Amino acid sequence: MRSYIRVALLVCLFFGLNQAFAQKYPQDYFRYPMDSLPNFVSPFGVMRDNHFHSGIDLRTNGKIGLPVYAAADGYISRIKVARGAYGKALYIEHANGYSTVYAHLDAYYGAIAEWIHDYQYINQTFEFDKIFIKPFLRVKKGDTIGLSGNSGTSSGPHLHFEIRDSRTEKILNPALFGILPIDHFAPEINKIFVYKFVREGLLLKKQITFNTKNAYWQDIYLVSKDTLLLDADTYGFGIDAHDYIHNSKDPKGLYTYTFWLNQTHKFTHALNQFAFDETKYINAHIDFPYYKLEKLRVQKCFVDDGNKFSNYQTDAHKGRVHFTQPNTHGELIFEAADVNQNKTYVKIFYTIGPSQIDAEKLAYETQMQNKACLFPGKAMLVTQDGFMASMDEKSIYDTVCYTLNTYPKKLDAISNTYSFHTYTTPVHAPFNVSIKLPLPVDGLEDKLLIGYAKNMGDGFVSIGGNYAMGLVQAKASNFGFFKIMLDTVAPKVKRVLPKYMGNSHDTLRWDFDISDDCAGIKSYDMYLNGRWILGDFDAKNDRLTYLFDEVYYIERERIFNLENNPSSAKAFRVLVRVVDNKNNKTERWFDINP
Repeated sequence: MRSYIRVALLVCLFFGLNQAFAQKYPQDYFRYPMDSLPNFVSPFGVMRDNHFHSGIDLRTNGKIGLPVYAAADGYISRIKVARGAYGKALYIEHANGYSTVYAHLDAYYGAIAEWIHDYQYINQTFEFDKIFIKPFLRVKKGDTIGLSGNSGTSSGPHLHFEIRDSRTEKILNPALFGILPIDHFAPEINKIFVYKFVREGLLLKKQITFNTKNAYWQDIYLVSKDTLLLDADTYGFGIDAHDYIHNSKDPKGLYTYTFWLNQTHKFTHALNQFAFDETKYINAHIDFPYYKLEKLRVQKCFVDDGNKFSNYQTDAHKGRVHFTQPNTHGELIFEAADVNQNKTYVKIFYTIGPSQIDAEKLAYETQMQNKACLFPGKAMLVTQDGFMASMDEKSIYDTVCYTLNTYPKKLDAISNTYSFHTYTTPVHAPFNVSIKLPLPVDGLEDKLLIGYAKNMGDGFVSIGGNYAMGLVQAKASNFGFFKIMLDTVAPKVKRVLPKYMGNSHDTLRWDFDISDDCAGIKSYDMYLNGRWILGDFDAKNDRLTYLFDEVYYIERERIFNLENNPSSAKAFRVLVRVVDNKNNKTERWFDINP
């Protein structure tokens, strides 16, 4: 009976959802951008560091170079080539008011590829971002526009695909348009987390696990065997859950989840769309400190005051639960669903005991009393011992009770080291950090920057910065440790031969590793016998590659007299120039035999 009720409910909801989607969004307008089955590496809205995943990732089975097709008729509205982020990306605007995005490409195709190649040589740049105001390059549905790849910050070969509202630039879930995975697996709810609200954030009180040992089936619900015992106070709940799409061993992110208290709706989060300026609210959406310490993203069933993400539906209390009456009973219900409307429900019975002092909460709040505080929605200035932090009104999501400590300057350091609060507290909008330069640096002011680390014992990395009026200033995106650093070391460049190739002429490419230990790479250029050539930079591997094109063949004809004197062939002279963000420069010449 339980399975019959569950299947009937799911069928009803499935058709109801599809009908709602069809009324607002066209269902047969877009095709899949690849020939393969709709095999998702990552669905829409998967939780990532500092953002929600803004599209769907389609699996290419570890291969690079598979054809990528235009999802519908339209014209190329933007082409962006970057060392990181989306890598080689293409944007198509369609007549129905939507745009599609194709990212992490290995290469472009046809007339698009020819235009890009010409543009890069005319402007002598690999990276560029070109927006076309008027229709220029038109495509038809099913036209090959590129080849799948692994460019940018991709962690493996796949195609990243998006559908956007052309006017607002909001990213839309492709499921709304009927682009669905093949999925017969319901999500799984692993744990429910119980929190109390304290002066700074949350106090984790309980974790309730759902498995065959700790729960039993009751109709469509998996019910916890243990009754949740709580004292009268204000609570929030969190959910640890994931979805399965193609098999039961490959967990993915949730599409939607809902929380009810005694049959009354309290909270729903559904990933249908979001704007780019909202995506960082993921740090308030999850229990951020728990994630930083335990590497598990627990999603909240309530909304923090500083969380402005638009995808929530809540009651008047924003999902918070106020238990005020001792000796009362009830139930908590949580639902998790995917875009194919496979669903899972869990239930917890609770009892509210008599009012009592919570020693753990009292100790926590007593500890916070001696700390200074930052408040969401309020710009504030923090200063101490030559350190200054200027907080934006959008920098934090909730009240932050912080400490600011100063550690003496070490022999190899430029300034003291300052610890400002802890990296386990999320930051939304970056804040300004300024550190007073304690001693002159003899004309090297333009080489100064600010270094950051999560903990004192970690290696410090550059967050940039400039010197002005005795201060080194930079933008910080996290709390943690800060100090002034000096970078006078130029980037490194070395030639790399593929391991399986014995001679350079055995392969149609030249590879160079370029890297910088501190400030980071700002620019890179390659020259063949004095002529600029196109270097393809893969930032995640610090690899600069020249793939032979017509410039190589022109130079070859100029250098060789192949008919009359083949033995007079000379080596190619290749110059690689790399500049870091503090304008330290390296130029290396390489003689490469033809």
